Amino acid sequence: MATKEYIHLGKNVTRQGGVERVTGQGIYAIDLIIPNALKGGILRSRHAHARILGIDTAEAETVPGVYAVITARDAPDIRYGRQVNDKYILARDKVYFLGDPVAAVAADSQETVRLALSKIKVEYEPLAPLLDPEEAMLPDAPIIHEEVPIPANLPEDANFKNVCHYAAVHTGDADSAMAEAAVVIEETYETQMVHAQYLEPKVASAEYDEAQGKLTIWTSAQSPFPVRTEVARLLQIAVSKVRIIVPNMGGGFGGKSGGIVSGGSLEPIVGLLAIKARRPVTIVLDKAEESIATTVRAATKTWIQTGVTRDGRILARKARLIFDAGGYAGMSSLAGMMATNMLAGWYRLPNVHIDGYMVYTNKQTCGSVRGPGGLQATFSVESHTDTIASRLGMDPVEFRLKNMLKPGDRTPTGHLLRDVPLEETLVRAAEEIGWRKRPLKANQGIGFACTMWGEGAGPGGSALVKVNEDGSTTVMIGKVDYGTAIKSALPMIVAEELGIMLDDVSVLGVDTDNSPWDFGTVGSRTTMACGNAVRLAAVDARNQLFEVVARRLGVGADELEAKDKQIRVRASPDKMLPIAAAASMVHFIFGEVIGRGYYNPEADAAEEKEKGTSPGCATHAALVEVDVDTGRVDVLKYVAVHDVGFAIHPDGVEGQVEGGVVQGLGQALCEQFIFDENGRTINPTFVDYLMPTANISPEIQTVLVEGYMGTGPYGAKGIGEVTCLPPPAVVANAIHDAIGVRLSKLALTPERVLRALKDKEEAH
Repeated sequence: MATKEYIHLGKNVTRQGGVERVTGQGIYAIDLIIPNALKGGILRSRHAHARILGIDTAEAETVPGVYAVITARDAPDIRYGRQVNDKYILARDKVYFLGDPVAAVAADSQETVRLALSKIKVEYEPLAPLLDPEEAMLPDAPIIHEEVPIPANLPEDANFKNVCHYAAVHTGDADSAMAEAAVVIEETYETQMVHAQYLEPKVASAEYDEAQGKLTIWTSAQSPFPVRTEVARLLQIAVSKVRIIVPNMGGGFGGKSGGIVSGGSLEPIVGLLAIKARRPVTIVLDKAEESIATTVRAATKTWIQTGVTRDGRILARKARLIFDAGGYAGMSSLAGMMATNMLAGWYRLPNVHIDGYMVYTNKQTCGSVRGPGGLQATFSVESHTDTIASRLGMDPVEFRLKNMLKPGDRTPTGHLLRDVPLEETLVRAAEEIGWRKRPLKANQGIGFACTMWGEGAGPGGSALVKVNEDGSTTVMIGKVDYGTAIKSALPMIVAEELGIMLDDVSVLGVDTDNSPWDFGTVGSRTTMACGNAVRLAAVDARNQLFEVVARRLGVGADELEAKDKQIRVRASPDKMLPIAAAASMVHFIFGEVIGRGYYNPEADAAEEKEKGTSPGCATHAALVEVDVDTGRVDVLKYVAVHDVGFAIHPDGVEGQVEGGVVQGLGQALCEQFIFDENGRTINPTFVDYLMPTANISPEIQTVLVEGYMGTGPYGAKGIGEVTCLPPPAVVANAIHDAIGVRLSKLALTPERVLRALKDKEEAH
């Protein structure tokens, strides 16, 4: 546990802005009323795979009320992407999935937009869609992206087509070790494509000031600064002439993280329309369009083989991951690499040979949905772990404990582990779920799954803390508030460091013209990266105040402390100056008191390669009951034990855990996109896309393990993504414990449960 007794930190305080959100007073991008704004809409491909032979917009342009019609001809010939530049703002020569943007319209009403879109004539040469990544990899498969080169690191003997990225973990000699194993277990696991399913749709509005050459965009994007950079590059406008403003955001879960890089590409499209129409333009996606046009969690197929000794020691693992990137590479390079690395698991594995292939298909593009790649890998690894224990006749908890990585061990990817209490999380989960209190009722079972998630590497971000004349503070950051720590932990950090009250701290929204630069609200980084930057900025502001107050009180700055809205001498608390008086004094002497902080996780990552890294780890457990007549699976109790380092705002941490568990249960039990043979999504709305509701959301018991410090402020670790990774494996393992069938393909629907029971019956 943290050794210091904090005034604000570690306490459950009311989250700032919470009342406005739950009462509907908050202003979101969809609520903005921009004077004189037009409505915008996008014409999307009717084919999953086709060449564009021609686009005729003449009739659409003559529709009364239409102000602009754009196609690829209106945009610079520039492509973009996360790691592979394979996408245009609007499709040029080919379309790669059913929903690819082809043209766009701005008009005076939504009805006029729809009419004009219907008048645009696109001549296609349909091509056979490739919907199965394994088929797309075959040597005789047609190439989807002819212009994209084969990944440079692809093995020479891998005669595969349509691979957009390749990742590998090769350590030791897996083949030799496998040959020495007493037992070799081989399985295949599949995960399905799901959507992040935030309630607020993707929205973007743009206004172009011709006199200044300035383009302003209001958007629901998690990464406003990367959006600004890419809009400027794609539209050939100076970065200083692009302004991105993010109002309140109603959820993202990674689905709005990449902006135009991996999202719905709205920002450059609405920007082009505003420039051509010479009027502001707003585009709002409806639910069906949101489903088919924005990014998704990729489907995967994983072959995994593990060799063990008779007494349950793992000797080797081989695996091959096939990752469905979709029509464009999108975030598949990152998510696929994460999945590949995590297939080695959190166990001692001296010999590993894992290959990950990210493959183009003619479906929606892979995006950065909460815990990208981690859920797919955790499902495969932890289901497979239970199978191994079962084959050996071992208790699954004991088998895990026997092989689990501990502090001082190195992962198969070479990372030295430092503060990682994975063993403690497993023991606590077993205790809380009642693992030793058997027997259970008929058709009831208990399942476990462990996982680990990194500390949010990548570029960092900046923060400014301005102390006002009355002693209050204004915090300026580049991160977006959509339920993370921005309105809870960050104000607590500032209040703690400056010795003021939480009500004295105000955190501003993001406007790239005024906010300091930040990489984005992604990767479980808000508390860790932004929290560190905010803390450094608060300390900087405090030191500026200390410098002046020390002179006034005739002491050294190192003798002062900030507490109870005062700056006082630590040894003589009555010798003090109210912080408001100190701030006013500094304003008249030096001007504004503005503390600056910058934190770069990559710098810490390089330094910690030798010291060791402390990823967040977790074990989840569940008690389920299976109705063998209907196949329905009820989760009766769910326990989530998480290593959090130090919980700055415990209620906020628990909220993240509960939300992540329910989201993971959705992928475990019911969520899935279903496609027809032409690549059309046949369940794009909430009517047919099943999500977890109260009837399948169990009581969730959250256990927070503290004291194993991470790189966040005061030792905090990120919690946003790791929470949703274990549930599919937990439920699958519990089903196996309950009725003795192993389901290896998500979602774990009643139909699949009944089919597995029937197969088991026929096998006997």
